[in-house]
Amino acid sequence: MIGLCAVIAFLSALWSIYSVGLLPPSVTPRNIDVAAASTGLAVDRPRQLISDPLATEYDYESIHTRMVLLGSLMTSAPAMKYIARRAGLDSADITTGTRITAGVQRVFTEPDSERRADQIAGATKPYRIEVRPSHTLPTLDIYTQATSVVQAQRLANAVLPGMNDYLRALARKANARPDAQVRLDQLGPARGAIINGGTRIQIAGLTFVFVFVMTCLLGLACARARRRIAGSATPGAKARRRPQADRGLERACPQPAPGAALTPPIALAAAGVAARPPPAPAAHGGVAVTRRVADRAGDWPHTTRVLPWMIAFIMAIVWLVPFNDILLDVSLPIDLYLDRLVLPFIVAVWALVLATGGRHAPQLRMTWIHAAIGAVVAVACLSLVLEARALSQTLEFDLAIKKLTLLGSYVCLFVIVASVVRRSEVRVFMSYTLALAIICALGTILEYRFGTNVFYSVSDALLPGIFHIGSIDSLGLDEIGRRTVRGPTQTSLEVVAIMAMALPIALVRLLESPRMRNRLLYGLAVAVLIAATVATFRKTAFLAPISVGLTLAYYRRRELIKLAPLGVVLVLLIQVLSPGALSAVAGQLDRNRLGVTTVSDRTADYDAIRPDVWTNLALGRGYGSYEHTSYRILDMELLRQLIEGGVVGLLAYIMMVVAVVAVARRPIRARRSDDASIALAVAAAAVCFLVVSTLFDVMSFPHVPYVFLWMAALLAVTAAPRTDPAAAPEEHAATRPELAVRKELAWSS
Repeated sequence: MIGLCAVIAFLSALWSIYSVGLLPPSVTPRNIDVAAASTGLAVDRPRQLISDPLATEYDYESIHTRMVLLGSLMTSAPAMKYIARRAGLDSADITTGTRITAGVQRVFTEPDSERRADQIAGATKPYRIEVRPSHTLPTLDIYTQATSVVQAQRLANAVLPGMNDYLRALARKANARPDAQVRLDQLGPARGAIINGGTRIQIAGLTFVFVFVMTCLLGLACARARRRIAGSATPGAKARRRPQADRGLERACPQPAPGAALTPPIALAAAGVAARPPPAPAAHGGVAVTRRVADRAGDWPHTTRVLPWMIAFIMAIVWLVPFNDILLDVSLPIDLYLDRLVLPFIVAVWALVLATGGRHAPQLRMTWIHAAIGAVVAVACLSLVLEARALSQTLEFDLAIKKLTLLGSYVCLFVIVASVVRRSEVRVFMSYTLALAIICALGTILEYRFGTNVFYSVSDALLPGIFHIGSIDSLGLDEIGRRTVRGPTQTSLEVVAIMAMALPIALVRLLESPRMRNRLLYGLAVAVLIAATVATFRKTAFLAPISVGLTLAYYRRRELIKLAPLGVVLVLLIQVLSPGALSAVAGQLDRNRLGVTTVSDRTADYDAIRPDVWTNLALGRGYGSYEHTSYRILDMELLRQLIEGGVVGLLAYIMMVVAVVAVARRPIRARRSDDASIALAVAAAAVCFLVVSTLFDVMSFPHVPYVFLWMAALLAVTAAPRTDPAAAPEEHAATRPELAVRKELAWSS
């Protein structure tokens, strides 16, 4: 079956880069290569201003104004006819664009729905001219794109004569003197090259891997379904479907033969045979609890296993290190940030331990969370496979591959954690997460109060010189006058999101702690986390914790009501830890202050993305291909998922979060102490993740998906079916009365 899947994947990869004809039989390469050329034009007056010693600053400002006007005029339809005639092309095959580089607000340069529709319509044309006016020099940068280097250079060299022809035609039409028009000089001949040389191999490789994996999964699913159908039709299938634990217990505790009398323990003692004592009673399941306590001897942190320690190390990096601003200062084809240096090493060790096997090898537990995350990855890959050639022409395929690789790193962390962490270690790792979150919150509060980011300063002091660490201004202000307090993350919204997802751990522990001392400690932890979120001056600092509180209230409303008086104390602690921040954030929620750009820009995105959505409604334009520097900054992850993955991608993303909540629902309802508290905390974190996905593009900032998938993996460990055959009989004996009675009879006999 693997060979057949490989053949199908190879043919699909071949079809992605070659066009196969049947009549007559032929195989021709698809037109994937993109060539580009560049040149420059200097703008001057008829009497040279640059060499005039009497020129003033005002004269240069007027030239700059004319330069921007010429740049827009150069890409207009009338001017393009003259340029296309000089290049020997049809103007209908050329798309144009002008980028405004003057010092204006970003929102004024973002395309609206009409401009974006025009860009989409011209994306399929074989030729492109882009003009970029310089904001410091009286020059115009000309960039052209074609299917070959010669054509791109010819088109770039045709811009100057074509534009001069157009200006002379305008002068004659207006009865103006041709010698009085603006002077344009080309700054050397155009230079060109192929700019997407490795795209063909990337498209073929992505297609092969995707088709191979999907066909293998489809074959395994068909084989499993066939075995089930065949097994259900044979005699005794119902007996084989009995739980494995029941059969194991019956083998360990056989029923006495018919007519045989049970030998009482007194008779065995008289015969000199020591009777086997019954198991010592233990709370919550007898022998099962005793066995589970014995199994914890090798649990983290009291373990020599390497992988749990490596997982703890990378989570410390996620919470305490600005890894997305720490770049290895080495010239390589890809950007190596700190997490992308550590995670491949962990993946390699995990694969080695999994291949060697043994008692402590990772266990690949499959849950509905795995299936939902796999669906997100599958839709992302499928969207890129289908739109690969179109993205290659718009030079966005490389960006999409980088974003897909980043998505793969998120999923790798989830798979490793879900397979390495033991069920008995989950609670300890949740406590570890809460400790890291509190340290992160304290550092954020220090940044708010003293204007110093300890995460960046400590990283700069500890890391060697081969790492480049980004700069940060903790006293800087954004466009509406708010402080840029961001902790170890890239944006303030990011640090709010990760601390809000850690908040339910402290809240659940606060609800379930029977001792007053523990309640005080967890209450203080809640105050520290909320104080750190409001210290960022973001409205999300209210909305994200509220989503966590509503989720907890849905499942534990009675317990939460009892802690209502504690809310007054928490407000006072928050005011002490972050003075003035709480009232500043609350003031931003006033309806008279909701007209700021951070709100109006979000509402403008809904209309602006209509052309992208309707162009590729089902599967989108390709995962990771929507570059905010070229189009719009989408402050909403759901909109980005809709554009890049279509309706299918958006549903898969939402179902990933819904799957986490659905898996957590059963242990929450069962109210078993450890499982219920873990599931409740993760469910609240999942709801919080969905809420913040409506407030900013969370998948573009690695800290947020890392934390979310980390907690989802811990829930997957808790909810996965138990695979330890030695522990299963005792656990089932504690929950099945008839089997427990049978076992007691076996001991007494």
